[in-house]
Order: sequence, then C-alpha cells, then structure tokens
Amino acid sequence: MSGPRRIDLRSLSGGPAAARLAGEIAASRLVCFPTDTVYGVGGIVAPLVARSVVAAKGRDAGKPLQVVYPSRELLEASLALTPRLRGAVRRLLPGPFTLLLPHPAGLAFPPPGEVPHRTQGTFSVRTRVVKTIGVRVPEWPEAAQVLAGLPFPLLASSANLSGEVAPGSLADVDPRLLAACDLALDAGHVHGEASTVLDLSVYEEEGTWRILRAGGASADVVSARLQGPAPDAAAP
Repeated sequence: MSGPRRIDLRSLSGGPAAARLAGEIAASRLVCFPTDTVYGVGGIVAPLVARSVVAAKGRDAGKPLQVVYPSRELLEASLALTPRLRGAVRRLLPGPFTLLLPHPAGLAFPPPGEVPHRTQGTFSVRTRVVKTIGVRVPEWPEAAQVLAGLPFPLLASSANLSGEVAPGSLADVDPRLLAACDLALDAGHVHGEASTVLDLSVYEEEGTWRILRAGGASADVVSARLQGPAPDAAAP
C-alpha cells in the first residue's frame, strides 16, 4: 500500500498554493490534517467522508462527527446563530473548543447529535433532548495558517483509532489509519491535548453551559471568555 500523498504545510503560503491545496482536499476521500489541539481525520462535509471516517477509525457509526470551520466568519455565514449564542461563539472561537450548538432546522447533513437536559419542576424532574451540531474553529498554528483560508468546512474526528490517544503530530498517527487517507497534511507538532467539548445547546434560552469533555481549556477559562467583551465580527 503506497499510503497518502504528503504535503508539508510549512512550505505553503496564500494565493495559488492555497487554492491548489483546497482543490486537493476537496478531491480526497479522507485527509489527515492538523488543528491547534490534535491531528484530525476527515474531509469535505459529505456522507462518503462520514462513512470513511467511521470505517478507518473503527468508530461507532451513531456517534456524531464535528464540523471544523476554517474561520469564525465562515461559521457565522453558514449557521444562523441567535444573538446571545453569536456573542458566545465570538468570545470562544477561534480556540481549543468543540461547541455543541442547536442543530439548524432543515440541515440534512451532518445528522444531529443529542444531549439531554434535566429541568427541576415543583413536583418532578423533566428531561428533554436537544439536537446538536458540534463545531470547531481552531486557532490554527502558524505552520498551518494556510488552512484558515479554506473556502469550506471539514467533517472530522480526531486522527486516532477508536479508544486510542489522539495524536499531536503526523508521526504519531497510527499507520493503519494513515494508510486509509488519500492526503496527509503535516504542520509538525501541535498542542497534543484534545479540545474541550462545551455544551451551548440551551445557552440562548437559559444562558447556561457545561463542559462535557475536559480538554485543554478549563471551566475558569470558559467562564472568563464568556464574561469578556465580544470581538467584532471582522476580528480573526
């Protein structure tokens, strides 16, 4: 097996090189790529890519994948965010977070995840299930800045076999997973700690949030960001 085509992102800059890279990613079934936290595996937002990620990782097919946006501007242009939620997104992204947002009405793919929320009433506890979409906007490392200019998001999961540790470099990716990829993008070592999964599915109505998976950002960091000033929409 010949393995994936490898590209050192540190050798690329904007302009024609970035456009060619976007074309290669769009033409690939599976791509291994860096983020600010760990390396991911995925590709364009399409059912074939989802099936390929599940097969390559040995992942539960019912477990939702995340959508990695190259920039916050593209995320905001793609999802109709309500005012309070938009403010939270601008305070948190880009950064080491996977945000669970309400799944947009009418969005056929990717399918939603689900998170339960318990409400304490006078005489009973009510549980409701909220449909969600997990999104990221990495704070791209300098070596991977070219990815911030992609004109489309990536459907992704961490580049590890199911249950294994997420890799902090391309060299740490399991050879079996790498062999399933068409394209491998190298930016050297990244942070190496997975993103913090933050549930914002009822933030608009209730102003509440919760960490579902601890990662590189603590609850104190989340709280400080959410209480800080919201950047202007044009900020990177």
